[in-house]
Amino acid sequence: MASTPLSPPIRGFFSRHELLPTNTKISSIRQDFRRDCPRCGASVETLIHALKDCQAAQAILTLGGLDGRLLNKDYSYYIDWIEDVMCFLDKKVVADFITMLWDSWNNQNNYVFRGKEEEAGQNSLLDFQIHNLVNKPVLPISPTLKKWEKPPCRTVKINFDVIVFTNKTCFGVIVRDSNVFVLGGGGGFKAEDMTAEWTKLYAFEEGLKIARSLNIANAIFETNCASLVNRVKNRKEDITIIGYRIKKTFKTMEMFTIVAVKWANRSCNKVVDFMCKYAIINNCNLVFGMDYPREIHDFVIGDSIN
Repeated sequence: MASTPLSPPIRGFFSRHELLPTNTKISSIRQDFRRDCPRCGASVETLIHALKDCQAAQAILTLGGLDGRLLNKDYSYYIDWIEDVMCFLDKKVVADFITMLWDSWNNQNNYVFRGKEEEAGQNSLLDFQIHNLVNKPVLPISPTLKKWEKPPCRTVKINFDVIVFTNKTCFGVIVRDSNVFVLGGGGGFKAEDMTAEWTKLYAFEEGLKIARSLNIANAIFETNCASLVNRVKNRKEDITIIGYRIKKTFKTMEMFTIVAVKWANRSCNKVVDFMCKYAIINNCNLVFGMDYPREIHDFVIGDSIN
């Protein structure tokens, strides 16, 4: 069953504050830094690996009695894992779960800097083990799945997405009108490994280029990256480097009569997610008009009838 997603502000908090210095995070700043996990030797230490998939982290979560459905399922992003946890556990147990994650992260630091791990907090583990899920979970489980929605009349919707794979940053963009007709789009990649927010901004800029080439007046840009949406909305107060880049990008948006940047559930971005993967598999860059690639036809039709 599909879960009810976290609200955009909450997702934005988790995404925007990805500050834990995993080796992947550090290597995005220091090119000579190793990306492998210091505890288990996995090739890439991402945040989901450090907190869930690493053997040492798994041992702590197993000892704590975490539901196997939450422990054995594969996740690409840690925010998706957190959402599922909050759909199974009540408020008290979620608090214990977060404490357990903090203990696990401290253990990793002890291993890296002191050469040994300490026992995780036994009280939180005990509380976690005896939970019975009698109370309501933080987020309800819902059988419904969010679907792509067509834009208002005389407005187009521009969905965009990006993925990083083997040091390549791949984007996908598709433009559709209120009648769900495909007006254009594109997909491609650059041989560069960027941090999460910079990759989304890259895809956003590619979407702007395609929209400009189609002389679109009224547009809604849609992405599943809440942190980028929040940065665009708060660009006047953002004094970071990426904030400066967003301000420059936003000047390009003055070409539109009406324009908005909105958050959407990842399930609403299936077409462009596939286009990112298509660009990787075929090692190509492409821009198209109404005669879109037949490989995305089923996804386009699926969006139009749901």
